[in-house]
Amino acid sequence: MSGTITLTRRSGFQLRPRPYKVWIDGVAVGRLPHNGAAEFAVEPGDHLVELSLDGMYSKKVTVAVREGGTRRLHCGANGPLAFTAFGLLLPGLAIKLTLTH
Repeated sequence: MSGTITLTRRSGFQLRPRPYKVWIDGVAVGRLPHNGAAEFAVEPGDHLVELSLDGMYSKKVTVAVREGGTRRLHCGANGPLAFTAFGLLLPGLAIKLTLTH
């Protein structure tokens, strides 16, 4: 039996409303649309989740998934300067990814 990682992305300040690329354990597994959600089946255990877009990325978040369980994360731009020159200088600060449950 597997578990689930669910990601949500609300609209808000987003200069780049294109989908974020979703990475789990270093593998690109799909996309997360602007103002949308995505769900990924994973084996039970610890997983590293990261998002990217145009060379910018979130910090990696470790998620412990139980068998049959769901872990939820929320993401968005890390403030109005995230996708400006500031984001290019510090690409790891552009996307905010937070474990919510």
